[in-house]
Amino acid sequence: MTPATTTGRRDREIAFALDRIGTRGVLVTGEPGAGRTWVARAVAAASRREVRWVVATRTSRSIPFGALAALLPPDLTDPHPVPVLHALRRALGPRSLLVVDDAHLLDEASATTLLALAPELGPRLVVTALLPGPDAVNALARDGFLDVLALEPFGREDAAGVLADRLGGEVAPRTADLLWRWSRGNARDLAELARHSALTRLDGVWMWRGDTAAPPVAAQPVTGLSAAGVEALCALVLAEPVAVDVLTRVASPEGFAEIEERGLVDGAAGIVRPRHPMLAAAAAPHLTPSRRRRLADRLLAADPGPGREHLLLDSGVTDPAVLVAAARTVLLDRPELAVRLADRAVPADPGPAAALVLADAHAESGARDEAWKAHRVAAHRVRDDADRLAVLLTEASLTIWCDRRPSAAVALLDDAVVPDRFRADVDSAAAVAALFSARPADALLRAEKVLTGDPPATAWGRAMLVSAAALVMADRPGEAAEAMAALTAASDVSPYYRGLARSVASLLGPDVEAPSLARVREALLAQSGRGAFRSEVTANLVVAEAAAGVASAREPDEVAVLPALAAWVAAATAAVRGEPAAELYLAAAREAEEAGSVRCAVYYLAAAAEHGAVAQAAGELGDRSFEAPETRARALGVRARASRAVPDLLVAAQAHRDAGMPVQAAKFTELAQTRHGLTRRELEVVRHAARGLTDRAIADALVVSVRTVESHLAAAYRKLAITSRQGLAGLFT
Repeated sequence: MTPATTTGRRDREIAFALDRIGTRGVLVTGEPGAGRTWVARAVAAASRREVRWVVATRTSRSIPFGALAALLPPDLTDPHPVPVLHALRRALGPRSLLVVDDAHLLDEASATTLLALAPELGPRLVVTALLPGPDAVNALARDGFLDVLALEPFGREDAAGVLADRLGGEVAPRTADLLWRWSRGNARDLAELARHSALTRLDGVWMWRGDTAAPPVAAQPVTGLSAAGVEALCALVLAEPVAVDVLTRVASPEGFAEIEERGLVDGAAGIVRPRHPMLAAAAAPHLTPSRRRRLADRLLAADPGPGREHLLLDSGVTDPAVLVAAARTVLLDRPELAVRLADRAVPADPGPAAALVLADAHAESGARDEAWKAHRVAAHRVRDDADRLAVLLTEASLTIWCDRRPSAAVALLDDAVVPDRFRADVDSAAAVAALFSARPADALLRAEKVLTGDPPATAWGRAMLVSAAALVMADRPGEAAEAMAALTAASDVSPYYRGLARSVASLLGPDVEAPSLARVREALLAQSGRGAFRSEVTANLVVAEAAAGVASAREPDEVAVLPALAAWVAAATAAVRGEPAAELYLAAAREAEEAGSVRCAVYYLAAAAEHGAVAQAAGELGDRSFEAPETRARALGVRARASRAVPDLLVAAQAHRDAGMPVQAAKFTELAQTRHGLTRRELEVVRHAARGLTDRAIADALVVSVRTVESHLAAAYRKLAITSRQGLAGLFT
């Protein structure tokens, strides 16, 4: 079934077909599920003709003229081509439109008759088919009787439009992208996914709340495979991506050859995967528990490397060390799998390791009570100081991520009594807790203290994470880049720390465009579980909603990297309610400055200036200079608002543009335009002239005449009280 909607491309396809049935007729082709029948119905409905339908089926294929029976008179006793052809001519009047659906299933007699009718029916014929079909159907396209409309899978944007129309509301971008990737843009598969219960509406936006590891519905049933073919397909689905030699050893060469011939396999360089993501659901009925265990054991024996962690659950492996290592590997990406692996390991592990991984996995999944329960199990299995340290660090972690009390975690770690050899581990963890308490200056001091010694790799990684993040916030981008480079180069440090550092830097990156509410809401949903940046995303959502005129009751919690989020949210909420907001922004700036985040402080000062506190914001900046392009641009913007001078406003606009903030750049350009009275076109011309372009080059760039350029320049010179390009250079560069 296909979605009852049109997209921009579908509209064009229907228009093409309608045009052709006015001249030659059309043959609609495309892969199964591409929407051939739906397009034919849409064309028929819009044609304003008397529509006669013929639907070919596998059953009718075995009967001569079986597909055409509905058009033939009941008294036709001589089913031969000539009388059948005459009967069809009588049945189809001058205003008839004959639609033949699934013509590739026509019996040879019907297909030959259709080919004979094509020259005279031409403009009154719509045929849908998978190609190649019977020779006569192939000839419709090959010999030019009909124009071919080949339906392609939906692209990302069209798929998002189809989903939004079918669901009756906006679809979160990541959800639309996920369903597009799963369906490969196939209309029928997209419609199947749109019906699934995992789609949930949150704040008016549809989001996928189910497992994202594999599609839950099948693209199409897999039938007709031999036992060897089923075994090979099941092994492929369980292990993908997998090397061909591994697959043939686990299943059989014959089974692999069969699924390859059926077009169920995709890959290159000897590594294969299912051709369609939704084949996993198609294979599911064949994956009985005994088959899963047999294949899992074989696959692990043949290829025990990374990416095989999920197979352990179906295998006979019970070694807790193996299960714990696998759980740690998948904890961040697939916490639900980590929970199952660790849960299996706990009964067989005499120490705390399995229970601690289980606690972490539950925390990552958002199961607070289960996380603390697992931690209590671990605490009763402590055997030595190393175990005691691991239990302490997990307690601090759960205090941050489950209880959302990072300051309490700092106090817990500061008060901990541990052997000297573990001091760096505890102090580096306290630095992380301080960072997520929105205290970057304190966190940086703690990290620097750790780094002055010779810490173990894990402690060093934590300290470098904190250093990189805190230096970004302190507007020391050069030093932050050095710390990030060192963190990236370290092969013995968890990639989790690198990811966190990059995430902090991205929080302070340029505002490239006005945020999409759907995108921010989806980002908030993604901050379930540990939710390292839940407060930042919550604050961004409140501010985005405020910009859309909606006051929100959401508030950030205590876990935050960026200081003064609560004050920022309060200011944005006050503004949307029509209450004074400038003082709240100024208070946020002072709080951020005190905590050690210069970049956040300048960000809040820019907001204060935009809301009227121009002199106060400029005063807070003083004559300081800033290093990061975004911070420098925002500071220039505050000072330009204070001076109200056209050159300053244009410099601020260019600085924002150079820093990758086009939305803010446009605001300063508009302010400058308002001040000097230039029209939009005059402003475009003088910008080009200020950069040294000749009148001819400007005319070519703007697609206008040289005379028009000269006219705009003359008008701009008068308004700006200058006489030459030299004057422009001083104002616009």
